[in-house]
Amino acid sequence: MNREDIGPPLPKEPALIAVRLALEGVPVAAIARALLFPSPDIRETLQYHLDIGSIVEMPASDWAPTARRADRLPAFLGVIPEAVQLNSCQRLLKLTRLEAGFMLVLLKRDEADKDTLHYVIETQRALRRSRLNNSETTDPKMVDVVICKLRKKLKPLGINIKTLWGRGYYLNEESRKVAESILTGIVREGYEEATDITTA
Repeated sequence: MNREDIGPPLPKEPALIAVRLALEGVPVAAIARALLFPSPDIRETLQYHLDIGSIVEMPASDWAPTARRADRLPAFLGVIPEAVQLNSCQRLLKLTRLEAGFMLVLLKRDEADKDTLHYVIETQRALRRSRLNNSETTDPKMVDVVICKLRKKLKPLGINIKTLWGRGYYLNEESRKVAESILTGIVREGYEEATDITTA
C-alpha cells in the first residue's frame, strides 16, 4: 500500500490549516499547539502532504529557544495578526475576504502557486461554521476566477497581477511598490485595531 493511499491522520479542515501554516514556515510543534492536536499527528499529516507534493519541505520541529516572537511570524507586517491584516486589506482595497486572502499571499511571496491559492479558498471555507460538514472541495479552477476578479479591482490602483504560465501568479516590482504604499495604511490600521483588541 502506498503512503498516498493511507491519507493523513488529521480531519480535512485542520489538515488544510496545518498545511497553510507549514507553508508560512510555522514549526510542527507550534502548529500542534495552535490546532490542539498531538505533534506526531501534525508531523504525519505534513509528511503525507510532503509525499503528495502539497508542501516542498518539512518545517522545523519548533521555534528556537532564543527566538523572539516577532521572528516567529511571517515577514509581512510583523506583529499584526493575519485576521487583522485581512480586515484592513478588505477595507482599504474594497475586496471580499477571499480576494484579500489572495492579495496577502501575493504580497508575502515572490510568486504564488495555484495550490497555495487554492488552500486559501479551502481554509476560509473550512472556517465558516455553516460549511463545516461539507466534505466536497472547491474546484481548483476557482483560483483563476478569483484572480480575474481581483485583477479588475486592483488595475485602477496600478497593481497588476502577472501570470507565471503553468505555475501561478506574482506581482511585478512596480505593482509591489504601489502595494507597499497601501501597506502603510494596513500597518497603521492593523496596529490600532490590534491595540484596541488587547486593551479592551
